[in-house]
Amino acid sequence: MAEQGTGSLRTLIRDASWASGHERKPVTQWLSRIEALGTVTIDWRGDQWRTNPCEVTDLPGNTQTAVLTGARPADPDFYRKHGAVAMPQQHEQSGIPLPAALWLQYTEPSRLHKFAAAVSATVVPCAAESASRSLSAFAPGTEMAPPAPDNVAELLDPLTGRFRPVGLLGRRPVPGLYKYKQFGRMDRYALLCEPLRQSAPGLHTRVPPPERTWHSVDRRVGIHHALRPSVLPLRWKADHPVRGQAGRNALGRLTADRKTSLPLAQERTAVLCTGLASLRTANTEHYDGVPFFIAERIAHTLHRRLETA
Repeated sequence: MAEQGTGSLRTLIRDASWASGHERKPVTQWLSRIEALGTVTIDWRGDQWRTNPCEVTDLPGNTQTAVLTGARPADPDFYRKHGAVAMPQQHEQSGIPLPAALWLQYTEPSRLHKFAAAVSATVVPCAAESASRSLSAFAPGTEMAPPAPDNVAELLDPLTGRFRPVGLLGRRPVPGLYKYKQFGRMDRYALLCEPLRQSAPGLHTRVPPPERTWHSVDRRVGIHHALRPSVLPLRWKADHPVRGQAGRNALGRLTADRKTSLPLAQERTAVLCTGLASLRTANTEHYDGVPFFIAERIAHTLHRRLETA
């Protein structure tokens, strides 16, 4: 992938399935994981992928440690010869290994530039902090036509985070996040939004409310938008608890429930804090080395409560 740089997603999945000996599903799971690592950017609907350039960037927290991000054209031994430390990722449920994290410790900034020149990368300021500043709260995008009334749909329960079947035929749907099938096979997600009612200036009567609007949305983003902030909150625990409130730059573990997995932008921000993929359990995802201020920013942009310990 690093050598080719870009191509058809369908062809990539076919080739990766052949090379790994795995079916399509675990391969797509693996691709979503390396996308979160910042290795590639994938247009899932447009059937395209492209690699991201190699960059050397500081980890947050004044650790004097940098990580190499992007699609690496050489294997880890090449980078070890230039002073990097390779940290294998945790075992993946897909069975396909993820690229090892490559860290570089330094005492002088010149060390970073020397390493970057040797491996054909560029040095950039802390990418995790930059990514956290660029995060923004969700706003519904372009309107879409409503799902077909005879479509089998499910509505997200904002109190439990579970989808439940709901009929669209012959009834007025309630605002919320809907899951439905497109072309009878592909899962799609749509938000039905109801604009706030507004009173006409100087009148006691209310202006008829605008029509409800449907918006296509990513599954993870839609879930966070539709759920109440207190349902399935994010959790952050300091690595080295101290008495009183932890400082904003303190490092810790950010935990999300698997029902409310972080959207790509927020997940990539959390991953950039270490270069390590999230540690997955049956019900949770853990991101290590996340400063409190980044965890707080992620929670704020998702309208999710952040519990601390």
